[in-house]
Amino acid sequence: MKRDRARAYIRNRLVFLCIILLIAVFTARFLFPQGEPVVQRVQGIIIEINQGEGESLRTGTSTTLRSARVQFADGSETRVMISGPSFQPGQRIQLIEQRFPDGTLRYSYPKAEL
Repeated sequence: MKRDRARAYIRNRLVFLCIILLIAVFTARFLFPQGEPVVQRVQGIIIEINQGEGESLRTGTSTTLRSARVQFADGSETRVMISGPSFQPGQRIQLIEQRFPDGTLRYSYPKAEL
């Protein structure tokens, strides 16, 4: 009797784990863009700089995070995390654009060139 309860307990845990994994796979499929992106460099103008402070989870030290709202020539805008030299509103900035087959656009600041 105890053996049957133990097996049922383990079976239920395994079924629960499988359901959670299936949910994670389907969620990842719909949340993240699919396919290889077309990568190119684009330029925009910084409209606004936001700065905030927080604690690093790894070291516990205070860290500063900065983001910029950037407007492109076609009038569209995006917000990206920036680092490195001080940027000012009105300044031109070069970003990396990733265009996925489903039309999703992602922008990032090229950190390697600092």
